[in-house]
Amino acid sequence: MNRIKLSIRIPAEQETLIRHIAKARGLSRYQALLRVIETGLSSITGGAQIRSQIASEEALAAIESRLSMIESLTDRSLFTASAAYAYSRRAALRNDSDADRVDAVTSDAAQAAYRRQRALAAEALS
Repeated sequence: MNRIKLSIRIPAEQETLIRHIAKARGLSRYQALLRVIETGLSSITGGAQIRSQIASEEALAAIESRLSMIESLTDRSLFTASAAYAYSRRAALRNDSDADRVDAVTSDAAQAAYRRQRALAAEALS
């Protein structure tokens, strides 16, 4: 796509509005101006840009839905891991009254398992 530089003059009120849009969306003033122009042109032509925007919004909604599912699965995994830890600690304490030593051993084993899983995940991503 070739870009062409244009210089325009707009009323101060519109510039203030564009600056507000830029700040609210975390854009530069020029990026906000470009979005305003693109939106204006697509509303005038009613063409492919609107369909493209709708497709983008649908893709974003699908990502948000999947992210919500991943968050739920992560939360459930954390609960399951916590329950497993509590169960193993209780089982370990049945035969040993030194809770600090059992906690230290359990923690060391958990950290080692965690590091192994992280290493396996890193290999899979490589």
